Amino acid sequence: MSELGGTKTAGWAALIVGLLLGAGLSACTYEDDADSPPTVAGSSRRPAPSLPTKDPEVLAAETSNFAELKKRLAAAPGSVLLDDSGPADGPGVGFQKSATVKTSGAHAVTASCVGTDGVQIHIGQDPGTGSEPISLVFDCSETVSQVVDLQAGYVWVSLTRNDPTGPRTGAVAGVRITSG
Repeated sequence: MSELGGTKTAGWAALIVGLLLGAGLSACTYEDDADSPPTVAGSSRRPAPSLPTKDPEVLAAETSNFAELKKRLAAAPGSVLLDDSGPADGPGVGFQKSATVKTSGAHAVTASCVGTDGVQIHIGQDPGTGSEPISLVFDCSETVSQVVDLQAGYVWVSLTRNDPTGPRTGAVAGVRITSG
């Protein structure tokens, strides 16, 4: 052992390894729950209030009304560009949807509602297309259809109800835009 540096070399090697291990372990920190940093005041939030659940009778009426609405909107001729429907009563009433018009030209807008006295359907496009917004205000006694000229680009529809604060009754409304 004395030829390779003997015990001096082995001692220095052990010291260097010990220093490296000590430096490596000193970089490690161990925390438990008692040492966790305090949370920022106000970071916890109240959960958003949930919408009240629907009464089983209202759900049954809504299911029946959606079936009737689907039949009414299915009569719209042509290929479907946009099709949407939703509740037309109670809190959170309405819907909004958009689609892309690939070819400018005449499109049929068919709208209907079941179980309420009236709704408004709004149709619009990017103002850069030169198209004016369209509003269809109608009662639910019949399905309304109107031919509109849409430009290539995005088109959106939204539904609002005359009295969005009324009770849930199962009322529904929908719109379908078709071409061809």
